[in-house]
Amino acid sequence: MYPLYFRSVSTRAEVYSPLQNTAVWLAAWLYGHESADALIGAMTELHGRNSYQGEPLTHLLRDVRAATDLHTPGPAVRLILSGPGQAPELPAGSAAAEAAAEVSGGSAIVLRGEGGVSHILVPDSSDEQVNWRWFEEPDPLPAPAWLTPGEADALLSRATNEAAVLIEAAGGTRADLPDPRLTVGTLADFYDTPGLPIGTPPRAAKLFARADAVAAVIETVVDRLGDHSFDPQLFGLWRHIRTARMAGVADAVLDYQR
Repeated sequence: MYPLYFRSVSTRAEVYSPLQNTAVWLAAWLYGHESADALIGAMTELHGRNSYQGEPLTHLLRDVRAATDLHTPGPAVRLILSGPGQAPELPAGSAAAEAAAEVSGGSAIVLRGEGGVSHILVPDSSDEQVNWRWFEEPDPLPAPAWLTPGEADALLSRATNEAAVLIEAAGGTRADLPDPRLTVGTLADFYDTPGLPIGTPPRAAKLFARADAVAAVIETVVDRLGDHSFDPQLFGLWRHIRTARMAGVADAVLDYQR
């Protein structure tokens, strides 16, 4: 039997974070592709009411603009996701890592600052609102995988195919929903809300779409159908979904930088 720990975990929390689109919107705004009003609208739709040190979202954006180094080569904005089998790319024992583990499931947005300093934004969410917490880390963060979109897409595709083969060999899942395909499509649409900024590179958008589709399938089987027969196969995909999302954000940020 698969460990009960996994059965108590929310599937959606493991395969989706609004920080994916938030990071892309922040990068589009920082590099002049989107207005502040568009960014604020997207962040409100993603997180509800945003606050920062007791002040409105505009104060956070002011500090983000002032702190982010947009000139050094490499992504100025990074997405960090973590979960079972995937430690967060934050210094172990740091205040940022502890806060992320406590309030956001190990998720964060990292802004590259001057002199190698990393500015780490951790969302503390509750009741359709989020309070953004800011941490600074002077030491280098753990190195990310830095997969290309093609590499991340290939890994996710291969893992999905392998899981499908195992499930099919075992007789497939039961289908108690009136229309499982419609449920998957509806959930996939949810994951993409409120969409991506204008100018998001097609490679990143494709990678996000594949991650959304695989996440929707997992949620349909595990949460909507309540079928835990294939938890080991499906939960093994979580890490690849998170990695694909991080790689897609890095690609979008680099494209905005050009």
